[in-house]
Amino acid sequence: MEREITRTGIEKKFFELVNDVVQKEGFELYSMDYQGGQQVLRLFIQSPETKTAQLDDCAQVDRAMTPFIEELEWMPEALTLEVSSPGVYRDIKEGRHFEEAIGERISLSLLQKVTTENFLPCKSVDKKIIKDKKIMAYLVKVEQEELFFSVEKDDQAQFKIELKDIKKANVEPLWEDLKDH
Repeated sequence: MEREITRTGIEKKFFELVNDVVQKEGFELYSMDYQGGQQVLRLFIQSPETKTAQLDDCAQVDRAMTPFIEELEWMPEALTLEVSSPGVYRDIKEGRHFEEAIGERISLSLLQKVTTENFLPCKSVDKKIIKDKKIMAYLVKVEQEELFFSVEKDDQAQFKIELKDIKKANVEPLWEDLKDH
C-alpha cells in the first residue's frame, strides 16, 4: 500500500530523530505532526503488542527526547513536545495504518460518492451507503490500492474503495466493540 506521508526539511529531520528515539525506547511511532508556526511537535506512539500507549510510556519517550531538544542546534528554541497514544479514534493517514485497522469500524470521508459499481459482483448492495461521501464501514481487507469494506461486521456484502478516493479516515469503534477488548 503506497499511501505515505512525504516529509522534507525540518519535518524530515524530526521524523528521523523521533523514529529512532521511539524505537530505542521499545515503541512504534504511529504518526508525527509538526506545526512549525506554533512550534509544536506531536508524537503518537504505541506498543508493538498492544497498539496503544500508557501515560508512563509517553513520559518515557518524552524524557528520552529531552536531551536532543535541549542540545541539537537545529531545534526550534521554544519547541513544545507532546507525546500521546494514537487513541481509540485514531486517524488513518498512511497505508500501514489501514493494514493495522483490518476488522475495525472506520469512518470514511470520500472524494466520490459510493455507487452500486463499488459493490463486488454477486454481492447485495447496501442502499444505506449509496450516494454518500461520508460512511461508516468495517475494513475487511487491503489489496494494494484497494480497500474492501462491509457495512455490518462480518457481513458478506462487500464493497471496495480505492485508496486515492479516501479524503479522510479514522477508526470509529462502537461501544460494544470496545467492551470486548
